[in-house]
Amino acid sequence: MVRVTDMETLIRQVWSPDVRPLAAEAWRCYNAGATRACIAATWTAITADIITKLVWMADDGDTQAVPFRTTLRSAQGKGLNKDGVRAMQAIEATLLDKAADFELIDSIGVRELERIREDRNLCVHPSLRALGDVYEPRPEVARGHLAIALNTLLTNPPTQGGKVLDEFSAYICDPLFVPTLPHIQATFFDRVRTAARSTITKFAAKHALLELDPAGRMPAVEHADRMATALLAFAQRDRELVRAAVAAQSERFQVLDGATQLRALARLGDQDFFWNSVDEALGTRLQGMVDTPVTVSEWDPLPAEHSAVMALILSPFARERLPVLEPRFTSLSWTQRLFVAAERPDPYFVPAVIQLIQEAPSWRSGNQAGLLLLHHAPFLTIERLRTVLGAWCANGECRRASDMPAFAVQLFQGTAHLGPERAPVFGEFLTKVRAIEGTGDYYSYPALGQALSAAGYNPSL
Repeated sequence: MVRVTDMETLIRQVWSPDVRPLAAEAWRCYNAGATRACIAATWTAITADIITKLVWMADDGDTQAVPFRTTLRSAQGKGLNKDGVRAMQAIEATLLDKAADFELIDSIGVRELERIREDRNLCVHPSLRALGDVYEPRPEVARGHLAIALNTLLTNPPTQGGKVLDEFSAYICDPLFVPTLPHIQATFFDRVRTAARSTITKFAAKHALLELDPAGRMPAVEHADRMATALLAFAQRDRELVRAAVAAQSERFQVLDGATQLRALARLGDQDFFWNSVDEALGTRLQGMVDTPVTVSEWDPLPAEHSAVMALILSPFARERLPVLEPRFTSLSWTQRLFVAAERPDPYFVPAVIQLIQEAPSWRSGNQAGLLLLHHAPFLTIERLRTVLGAWCANGECRRASDMPAFAVQLFQGTAHLGPERAPVFGEFLTKVRAIEGTGDYYSYPALGQALSAAGYNPSL
């Protein structure tokens, strides 16, 4: 049963501001014990909502809704007389069918709302019951009807079915696309009905896995990357729905060329719903592609698609299904490990970052490792901070790299989540650095000393 706070929240989410007071009135009737009035008011809100949405669609340029608007205006023009009442009754009699035709509700929704209409008729027409008995609906029936009306129709916008799918596709192809997951969820999942959610999710899964051409609007690979982002947003709302959508593409995905499969693996290989659709044979094929050596110099990064695949090592799902990932990562050169860890900063890579700091072979490498460390600052603990600063100080290629004194200040700021405990750790680091470098130049890290003093930590240096 929907709780009071949930019902009130739903009423505030009614799409049409004109219908919202009608839904609120039905709720007030229920709370006052006027059960028949609640059911009647609920049906009034339903009819008003469907009419409002169909007119809105006609005004918005939906040519199929224009005839309905014309018929409605004609009936309203007749006024409150017998002809006008009959015309409006005829319109009301077909409203649920119209709502289904325009995909405001599905066939199950028609059935649920039809029950509300039948109970409304019993409430306002006592003569429908034989022997003079008056229909006495139970309060929970009225409450249930209102909850169904809100969830099935009233809180949903009139952009459904094919139209909302077109809007989703246009959004993904927008040149100014920004991968904002909450916006994608709110616009294309939370505010559409169940059937439309399923359609959009299947559409996103198909394009994310198969790299289908989006009618020439943008490169298929980039389009697939964006669809994968949308799929991740939907998975945060309904993982089982996404799991089913991805599984439905399994047969088509298995026969794709290796390059396409490898890119799809890079996009979605850290997600359980991806691996649920990968059978043993395909898993063996993917592992073989991951284990194929890439012929590039040890001083050059891996090609982008291979680097993205190697970055999947951060995922326990990928490590389980691709056991070759860990030995492949550890066998990479210093430069290649750095670029893989830079693909997707994650707590998993913190030990690798510490090792990169320890092994940096040149000043340029020291700067690169320092920048990577900054990206992983949010994942550091006090102990790991102490370890990495010790490695930093001990490696002259890091300690004397041109950007590292400034990076030290940024790292102090970027580890604010560790609180005041981090200041003595940085103080120990500064003491060791100055024991090696002295206190008179840029590589004595004067800016870090000033940052520590400004934070209230003032060691005797």
